Amino acid sequence: MKRENWIDACRFFAVSVIMVTHYLATFRPGALVLWERMPTWLLLGGLTGKLAVAFFFLVLGYFASAPHVFDPRGLIAYILRRYRQFAFFVFVTTLCYVVGCYAVTWLFHLAEGEVLRVISDGARYNLIYLLRDSFLLECSYNDTLWCMRQLFCASLVCWLLGCLPERFGTEAKLAAAAAVILCAALLGSRWVWLGTAALGFVLRLAPASKRMTERLSKPAVRWCLFAAAVVFIKAPIAEAEQPLLLYSMESIGVFLLLLVLFYTPWAKRLLASRPFPGLGRVSMGLFVVHTPINSLLASSVFAWLRLHASDGAAPVLCFPLSFALSLGAAHLLHLSYTALTRKKKTIKKTEL
Repeated sequence: MKRENWIDACRFFAVSVIMVTHYLATFRPGALVLWERMPTWLLLGGLTGKLAVAFFFLVLGYFASAPHVFDPRGLIAYILRRYRQFAFFVFVTTLCYVVGCYAVTWLFHLAEGEVLRVISDGARYNLIYLLRDSFLLECSYNDTLWCMRQLFCASLVCWLLGCLPERFGTEAKLAAAAAVILCAALLGSRWVWLGTAALGFVLRLAPASKRMTERLSKPAVRWCLFAAAVVFIKAPIAEAEQPLLLYSMESIGVFLLLLVLFYTPWAKRLLASRPFPGLGRVSMGLFVVHTPINSLLASSVFAWLRLHASDGAAPVLCFPLSFALSLGAAHLLHLSYTALTRKKKTIKKTEL
């Protein structure tokens, strides 16, 4: 499917929110109160990692549910392709992290926290956790990957939604999406993201409605929807008390925001300007590598800076280093996966 530069740019901004909040949680946890108190809440409220996760699930649902004819071979090929991609990214990242933990303790002798836990697990458990995380899509060594299994399952559900034949009509397809959303809500907060992905299917159906297209062509309607998206995203709901409601509100907010962007040409042109689309294309790599990099930095460079500089200077100096290392590692990860898949395709063509 043709890439959308503005959606790639949105991917980068979404993963940036995750990276910033996780960076602060690692290096300056006290700064997270800015998200909860006035007046900084007016700007930062709602801009959390869960909001970005909702965006990724919705965009995944949008692309995975592209119309196609059901074919058992096609389904198996899609499952294998998705699983291979997820497993490869998790395996390489986790392997590098485990090796990095040993390297940090050997070079700096300052390892602490998560790095020390990995070392104390020993080589046998390192291997067990590495294989389990990679092939069962778990998160023993990288908490950020808690949603990889849900992403994988959501992609399959939306692929099946894309198989619905044209004769069903828009109303029947919306009913199918509603059924998925209801089932996801019944499964609880951990699986509510399946419903978010189904909203991506609904987003794909929007242009099919002539009435919807005519209404969204009016700037006043789009501004009203944008205001509604802000209200949903900034709803003051505690995650610990009502996680299902919070995730649902943020999913609806992201859905409305993307609906507005789809019908706002000037916003898409602005987002598609360089370098944001290029950065967005490595967003999956950024998502999987930034937390391990933060953990290794916290146990090495950051700990060293705290001994030789002020506590305020250490996190400021580490931020560009964390971003640069994450971007470089993500780029290499995507290059490796692309080279691997291209090589396999070339071999298959030669055999034929």
